[in-house]
Amino acid sequence: QDEAQRYPNALSNITDDGDGEQDQEGESQRAILNILEDLDDEKAQLESTQKALLNMLDDLDLERKKVDANNIELQEVNKAMRSFIATAAHDLRSPLASMVGFSSLLTENWASLSEEKRLQFVSTIDRQTHKLTWLVNDLLTLSSIEGRALNTQPDLVVMADAIAQCLAASNTDPSDVSVSCSPNLVVRVDPVHLSRMIDNYLQNAFKYGAPPVRIEAAGRGNMVEIRVVDQGSGVPRDFESKLFATFVRADSPSTRNQKGTGLGLSISKNLVKLLGGEIGVSSQEGKGSRFWFTLPLEVGKDEAAKSEAN
Repeated sequence: QDEAQRYPNALSNITDDGDGEQDQEGESQRAILNILEDLDDEKAQLESTQKALLNMLDDLDLERKKVDANNIELQEVNKAMRSFIATAAHDLRSPLASMVGFSSLLTENWASLSEEKRLQFVSTIDRQTHKLTWLVNDLLTLSSIEGRALNTQPDLVVMADAIAQCLAASNTDPSDVSVSCSPNLVVRVDPVHLSRMIDNYLQNAFKYGAPPVRIEAAGRGNMVEIRVVDQGSGVPRDFESKLFATFVRADSPSTRNQKGTGLGLSISKNLVKLLGGEIGVSSQEGKGSRFWFTLPLEVGKDEAAKSEAN
């Protein structure tokens, strides 16, 4: 009986051992699955960290490119500044030397000089004085613009009269300039700043362009557009974006020997912006340029009367 009972007990023990081993295997499998899940989580975290690092590297690369671009821009500005300082020093020294020289000649030889010579010397001093005054005014205007301290005194200005006054003061040959402007076109603008902008455009047309030059002014909605068109060689396309920057002058065979500080168009841009307008240029190499700017339009008396009648 004992022997008979021993076999079932042994089988039962074997079965129990098998069940225990299965439980252990199940626990081992669950542990392995947990480990695999943890590994998947770690992998996902590593991939996320990798993506974040790659994004950071991309951002750093963009920042580096921006810094490189800024450095290039600063180098160009420094180069332009040095060129401007050299040009401004020359433009200041030349009229001063001429004024000192001719005034000394007048002082030392007044009695022996003919009336014609005296008038010639005085006219030269007067001309050089105006050049010097214009340059100093440019520098003062630029300083006021940069310091946000430029004063404006807007007034109603008849556009045709403003253009005629600029032409009279510019000493240009009347046959080289034509004007298209309604006598009733009126703008609200600081007359001094308006004259400065027109004169800057006019000087630019004769210095870097070629006659005949045409000045046009016409209403465009609630704005008036003023254009100065020349028949020169045009503006190089790769230079147009820099044209209105401070101290910048085109470096080409046709402009390299021209005197100037490169302030005129920059000042005009800042004045137009201050007065609520826009500025720009359209040009074709070999076919001339059209420089333009816009200002707020003030309806003239004749137009106002017609509007009220309607």
